[in-house]
Amino acid sequence: MSRQAGWAARLAGASTIIPAPPRARRGEAGLSAYPLNSPEGGVRIAPTRCYVTPIQGGVAEMMVGSVLLRGLCLALLAGFLTLPAAATAAPDFTTALEQRLTSGIGTPETDRDSQDLLTLGRFYEKRDYAPAWIEQGKPSPRAHLLLLALQQAASQGLNPADYGVARITTLLERGDSPDALAELELMLSHGALDYGRDLATGRLAPMAIDSELYVEKREIDVLTLLDRLAKLPDPGSELAELPPRRAEYQQLKLALQHYRELAAAGGWKQVPLAEASLKPGGTDERVPALRARLKVTGELAVDAPVPADPTLFDEATIAALKIFQARHGLEPDGVLGKQTLLALNISAEQRVAQIAMNMERWRWMPLDMGPSYILVNLAAFHLSIFDQGNVVHEARVVVGTSSTRTPVFSRKMSYLEINPYWHVPTKIVRDEIFPKAKKDPTYLAKQGYELLSDWSESAVTVDPKTLDWAHMTRLPYRVRQVPGDKNSLGRIKMMFPNEFDVYLHDTPSKNLFNRANRSFSHGCIRVEHPFDVADTILRLTGTTDWPRTRVDEVLASGQRTVVRLKKPIPIHISYVTAFVAGDGSVNFRSDIYGRDRKLATALRASRVKWDAVEAEARLAPGGAAAGRGTDSVDR
Repeated sequence: MSRQAGWAARLAGASTIIPAPPRARRGEAGLSAYPLNSPEGGVRIAPTRCYVTPIQGGVAEMMVGSVLLRGLCLALLAGFLTLPAAATAAPDFTTALEQRLTSGIGTPETDRDSQDLLTLGRFYEKRDYAPAWIEQGKPSPRAHLLLLALQQAASQGLNPADYGVARITTLLERGDSPDALAELELMLSHGALDYGRDLATGRLAPMAIDSELYVEKREIDVLTLLDRLAKLPDPGSELAELPPRRAEYQQLKLALQHYRELAAAGGWKQVPLAEASLKPGGTDERVPALRARLKVTGELAVDAPVPADPTLFDEATIAALKIFQARHGLEPDGVLGKQTLLALNISAEQRVAQIAMNMERWRWMPLDMGPSYILVNLAAFHLSIFDQGNVVHEARVVVGTSSTRTPVFSRKMSYLEINPYWHVPTKIVRDEIFPKAKKDPTYLAKQGYELLSDWSESAVTVDPKTLDWAHMTRLPYRVRQVPGDKNSLGRIKMMFPNEFDVYLHDTPSKNLFNRANRSFSHGCIRVEHPFDVADTILRLTGTTDWPRTRVDEVLASGQRTVVRLKKPIPIHISYVTAFVAGDGSVNFRSDIYGRDRKLATALRASRVKWDAVEAEARLAPGGAAAGRGTDSVDR
């Protein structure tokens, strides 16, 4: 197909046409242009797609699924019937490349491939269709270096198979025809585009896989990226600069390598299950297996002495189990119970996948989180405050339950409120407060709740004693809790206005901070030692007119007081279930909200079905009839 014919086919779709191979793809509705030299012909009409097919004797047959499609296809058909029949194979590289850019043959079937083809088309138009990876009719050394970079995708928690490395390898070894070289050229460019974008911003769009991840996926200028890669002696050097530079990501990258090595060496054997928990000082036939398991991941020294009775749950093994429990977010009580057994028996391969998923989460994070910022990890029940890249304060937190999950998002904290009122959400009034108040009308006063006539500034208080509680079916008033020690928000809240009504606050239920699992709130984030957190925030935001002495004075007064920060401070609410702690140990956390499961499902679904792509490429006119390559799908 000539360049003019190729663009004529695209023109029918008003520049938004979805290029497709010479077969029905994805089952999507819309208009698709096909190369005239395909086995099926140029364009056909199906119930939800439009095609035109040259028929023997010059007759075209049409099947139309809608009036609109009939009109579109008639116009497209008229244009195609005036085009000369193409040869069965491209006579030169440039023609072969143009055909593939028009048809999409040999490119992956993903949601992004239509836009990617347009990007690749612009890239090669700017180059007047000169190849970026082919020199003097054969693959250049830079082509081999680019393949090497794609093959290293596994080190970033990505799958080399998604970037077509097996097919590229085959074409590098055997492809020498114009069509094969064009296929190689396009696959290298598309692989570089796709891999570079995935490294920089993540493979998936967070909001598309989980409605509670309010994270906008960043975009990069992939056309500019391709231009840079095409000019560099080693394109891999540019790709290596794209992943997050943060220490958290780089540490996970090393942890990924370590756990892959553990998995390759056989991982660890399961510790047998049992109904009864094993407590310190007891004996159990499972203890030797427990010791072996803890030695693999380093909680127990390889040369740790074994007692005369190997079934004795001795002090060294107990201490090692407590370390394991702490690294996995479990109660470090040294008891071999059900939850600890489950964590011990998660395989090395599963931990590899968990680390890779959390590397994806870091690729979603903003490049610039701020010179000073607050980072909350919901899965670890932990808050960190950073200044110039260093952690300057840490605190334990309580987060939403599995039914009142705290979302993932970023905002800017702008003010604090000392001695706050708690304006009780309607759902909590309906489900929790009203039933208790109806049973005991004095409950409201005992807990410091007030009834207000409405939500306006002029609302007046309503005396609960005047209400006919026996005949009430709901509480048609605003409920707020006055400042004080019983207030559910404690004595301070830290506000970063958002549509979820989530904020940081104190709590009267301080005993909950001693729990390992701290998912108890209605969605807000309760903070341990909140005035220490507030002190740090006031200092980092330059709010110097509020020293601790002044804060304490206002606190003692009991008066609600708003403290405006001199400058906002970013706060990022994250969900990370694998991370490296300050002591260098790899930590894992339970998937309390099921978000690991959703991410794993989406990553599996995002994998490219390269077998189909390769088969399609071999059926293309003059396609390289090389053997089928396969890629590992291990992540």
